Amino acid sequence: MRKIQILVLFGSIFLSKMSAQVSSPDLNAFITDMVFMSKQYVSPAGTASAYQSSGAWYTSATSVGKFNVDFSLHINALFIPKNQKSFTIKNSDFNSLVIQDQAFQQAQIPTALGGDTNVFYDFFIDDNQYELQAFEGVKMKVLAHPYLQATVGLWKETDITVRYSPRITIDASNYEIFGIALKHTLSQYFRGDKKNPIEVALLVSYSKFDLNLFFDPVNIKPVGSPSNTEPLTTLDGVIIDADSWLFQAIASKKIGNFEINTSLGVTQNKFNYLLSGKEGLVLDLFNDLLVLLDQTKTHFKGDVGVNYFFKNKKWYLSSTVSIGTFANANVAAHYRF
Repeated sequence: MRKIQILVLFGSIFLSKMSAQVSSPDLNAFITDMVFMSKQYVSPAGTASAYQSSGAWYTSATSVGKFNVDFSLHINALFIPKNQKSFTIKNSDFNSLVIQDQAFQQAQIPTALGGDTNVFYDFFIDDNQYELQAFEGVKMKVLAHPYLQATVGLWKETDITVRYSPRITIDASNYEIFGIALKHTLSQYFRGDKKNPIEVALLVSYSKFDLNLFFDPVNIKPVGSPSNTEPLTTLDGVIIDADSWLFQAIASKKIGNFEINTSLGVTQNKFNYLLSGKEGLVLDLFNDLLVLLDQTKTHFKGDVGVNYFFKNKKWYLSSTVSIGTFANANVAAHYRF
């Protein structure tokens, strides 16, 4: 909280120079509360994005073969657990905001992955009373997106994989990703003459992803003001821009036309958060402070999957499930040439 207060102090000094209509002490308290609340609101969505971007980088520990290509179309689905849809907020957490009509002075409000809410806050700026509705979430149980992926075999049973997802809007979100990965098969050094051994590999990937989540617009303006009163600002969504590194140990084994695979991995993620809405000084200040408070998080995950190869061995289907803070499922159709 000390870091937030220092940043807000600089922000309020800046804003007071730009606008004489709003007093620094009131703005200081309000912005401090908004940054505190916004971080809790967007953080689960950032973690969800990390799980989305780290799924299905491989289908096997074996290489596709020197200069061979594996081209695939994927559908990814991330399931949102109940404990990531909301968080508890209390009046004692705030400097300025006061929860309306809450007998116990606390409320359960949605994260960016949650749903509707009827929670409102009161606060004062420059002797004017304002009312603010708590942000609502995307109202979805599953976040889904398609993407394309291509793997090329290099030397020494090493594969390079490139992933791309164009920006596609689905319900209340859109998602864009670019990533690259290297996988090296370790079992080449000890498999010997064994037929159909358990294969082992290591993989490292880097992803750059951008997730936009939209909610019903929230206007911040004085209580009881005419409908045509210009709001202090309007907020309508959150933008999550992130860099993610993944390190995985993989094992796989072929059984007839099937191949079973599993892995353990760790992700290192750098999240940048922005609120979207009406452009202006207040929104700029929110986002300047959110950028300064960006997060780096580490997550562990496990994957299990199965492939089915058709008779010609060129076409096959893959499915992978990732388990951790979130459950992520991925299905894909592949063609090798």
